[in-house]
Amino acid sequence: MSQPNVATAAPQASLWEDFIDIIVDPVSVYRRRENSNWLIPLLIVTVAIAVIAIASRGVLQPVMEAEFERAADTMRKNPQVTEDMIERVHSVMLFTQTWGPVVFTPIAIVIIGFVTWFISKLVDARETLSAAMVIASYAYVPRIIQFVVNAVQGFILKPDQMNGIMKLSFSPARFLDPSTANPLLLQMLYRFDIFTIWVTVLLGVGIYAIGRVSKQQAAIAAVLLWIVGAIPAVIGALRQAASAS
Repeated sequence: MSQPNVATAAPQASLWEDFIDIIVDPVSVYRRRENSNWLIPLLIVTVAIAVIAIASRGVLQPVMEAEFERAADTMRKNPQVTEDMIERVHSVMLFTQTWGPVVFTPIAIVIIGFVTWFISKLVDARETLSAAMVIASYAYVPRIIQFVVNAVQGFILKPDQMNGIMKLSFSPARFLDPSTANPLLLQMLYRFDIFTIWVTVLLGVGIYAIGRVSKQQAAIAAVLLWIVGAIPAVIGALRQAASAS
């Protein structure tokens, strides 16, 4: 007599496997974590980025100093700005370099989650706000790799080769001089950074996997997310151009 078939549950992947699978098989991660607590991956990503950022702050100091000097040059064109005010800005930038990732990483993920949820509705995706936060949390994993790559560049490159954050990017903006290039052009080219595109693709994959939409709808949502993500940078570039003129 044949034995009756006994259904066995598929083994549940561990949380740590998620951070490997999100690179090689993101659809499976999103579908198995659709109803999970999104705060857990958010905290893991935040801690990982914060540790790398704090550990690499020394080798990346030339980048921050170059960014500060450009900002200081712009501020000095305003007669109402004193050197004491500029020095306070310097202190804030140094503080932000160390502790900014701890504060801004979770804020960025939450904002991306809200925007993902909103844009998903435009393409008739059906994920909840909580599921959109899951998508955003895992889609931010490439930023961990980006911080590692930036740290490695800090060890390899000479200080005069790191005269701005754009010089660490893997985008067309890397090949322009941040001191002379048009700020708007610089920011737009910076949006084509490999890691930014990677995050955007993962957001689209998440909408496809959890929102149960077609690949075409998910691609449209990803393009919209990329465009919306460019808006703050464009506004900042326009303000920078206005203050410099």
